[in-house]
Amino acid sequence: MIDLYKKKYNYETLKTNIYVVSLLDILKSQTLTSEFCVKYILNKDFQFTKEEQEINIETIKKYQPHLLDIDMVIKSSLKKRIDSFEDFESYMNKNL
Repeated sequence: MIDLYKKKYNYETLKTNIYVVSLLDILKSQTLTSEFCVKYILNKDFQFTKEEQEINIETIKKYQPHLLDIDMVIKSSLKKRIDSFEDFESYMNKNL
């Protein structure tokens, strides 16, 4: 298991482990892009706990203050498909 608070991980590693680590922990411990936040952190398909479901744009701005363009990215993402990762059931069936 990866330890988010001790090391910075690349986006591929974060995406690979998205189902086994808390989105809030990713948000608090890693330096993210606006695109990653929109595709994964704000995506309801990856939010399983009540804590994760409460993540919103203000939460992202709090823990990722460098993301000045997050509002624009969110608006542009509404026009295109954002799920670039397989769904949880497929992932679990393949990895169990």
